[in-house]
Amino acid sequence: MKIFEDQKIIAAFSDTSDGDLSFYNMPSEKVAEIWKNLPDVGANALAWPTYGHQVHQDRVFQVTENTPFFLSEKTDGLITSLTDRPIGVFSADCLPVLIWCDQAIAAVHAGWRSACMNIAARAVEQFSELFQVKPAGLKALIGPCIGQCCLEMGDEVYQQFIEADPAWQRFFKKMGKWHLDLRGLNRWQLLQAGVLETDINDFNHCTYCNEKQFFSFRRQRQRNGSMFSFIVRRG
Repeated sequence: MKIFEDQKIIAAFSDTSDGDLSFYNMPSEKVAEIWKNLPDVGANALAWPTYGHQVHQDRVFQVTENTPFFLSEKTDGLITSLTDRPIGVFSADCLPVLIWCDQAIAAVHAGWRSACMNIAARAVEQFSELFQVKPAGLKALIGPCIGQCCLEMGDEVYQQFIEADPAWQRFFKKMGKWHLDLRGLNRWQLLQAGVLETDINDFNHCTYCNEKQFFSFRRQRQRNGSMFSFIVRRG
């Protein structure tokens, strides 16, 4: 697990050394056991995480004190002002984006479908709408995902992106098929939403290429494991 700290913020990206963290497919008892036995979780005395039912859309759900830890809500993003309440998203090629400020935190699951809906910008908007935080006051951490080297797309997907925003053409490269720079696109979307370039950092690894370190849906050609990326604001 890769841990990043920024004052009271702890942000983390799991990898294969942490095992399969597909909590959405597990009973709550097993989730609790796996979670508490993760070394970094124990070292920081972290509470159970909150996560949603990811459906490759652009909804960003607000987590409050009344929100259950194991959500049935269909959402690809979570945002909260609560302290000591980890929130997270699952990935096995899709891009996890963790965003924070002094008042709130967010976790975003940006697969290509959600990226085409500009979910990163939607999360930034939620900071403004819910907590009156300007985009320039946010920090973002972009996690491991499938790289442009390996993310092949058909002509119909390329066309879908261009119809959504012609400027996104720059993140495609023709190498037989179209290849999408999912990381670069989400970084651009954060910048266009008003987040400062100096406040966006990358944990830049291709999940497809790095077989020993990351699960990859495309490489495995099925769901054989998920990483869990989470963020928490300490009280």
